[in-house]
Amino acid sequence: MQIKDKRALVIGVSNGLGVVFGKELLRNGVARVLMIDQHDSLCKSQLEQLNEEFGRNRAAFVGCDLTKGSEFDNVFKESVKELGGLDIIINNAAMIDERNFHQSIDTNVTAVFRANMLGVQFMGKDCGGRGGVIVNVASVLGLEAFPQLPVYSATNNALIAFSRSFSQPYHYQRTGVRIVVLCPGLTDSKALECLKNDKLVTRLEDLSEAMKDIQPQRQTLFFSSLKMIECAQNSSIWISEDDKPVYEIQLPDSLPVKSQ
Repeated sequence: MQIKDKRALVIGVSNGLGVVFGKELLRNGVARVLMIDQHDSLCKSQLEQLNEEFGRNRAAFVGCDLTKGSEFDNVFKESVKELGGLDIIINNAAMIDERNFHQSIDTNVTAVFRANMLGVQFMGKDCGGRGGVIVNVASVLGLEAFPQLPVYSATNNALIAFSRSFSQPYHYQRTGVRIVVLCPGLTDSKALECLKNDKLVTRLEDLSEAMKDIQPQRQTLFFSSLKMIECAQNSSIWISEDDKPVYEIQLPDSLPVKSQ
């Protein structure tokens, strides 16, 4: 798929990354980008700046409680109508809240699953669409055990497993919608700030120790991975970390070998 002149949804901008996703999509020639998140997630000046840089009405924002299913459904449908169609979805909704874990699950899992299903409904060839691509933004913490953030790690693990299953030929041959996963490493994002106020993470020195060898990457670095939209194979998983180019990983399709 060529990005140029396509129409895109970016879901989740409050963590600081979604706006840059939108900006990079526009920079790479997308016709229009519509961003969805909580009502106060994107300030007016940010939206005006995007339209000043890339052209009037090429960027738009709609406020929505992603955890309320009926509201999200309606906003999604109206957004597709506003765009005049849909080709690309970037699911970037995420939060870190180990204490109120149900909120993390509602945002990181339920809302993102819903966005995938809505995306297939509107882009799927079996539903009259032209196919498309969905990029699910997870985290490297979804690929490994991370005791300091068990809920966040688990929600990202769930997203990776869902993406792998929902992108299998059983679905893809019918829908024509590619689903790929991007797992960023640590970023300079506002999401990390909330850890300071998370009462479950009582030993911040342990968290700092666990992360001391992780090199924070600039937000702008891994947005070159938008090339994933054009050429990444369906069901592929990509990692961006340590200020290095994205790379693909392979996870086993079968159960691990039984321990002796």
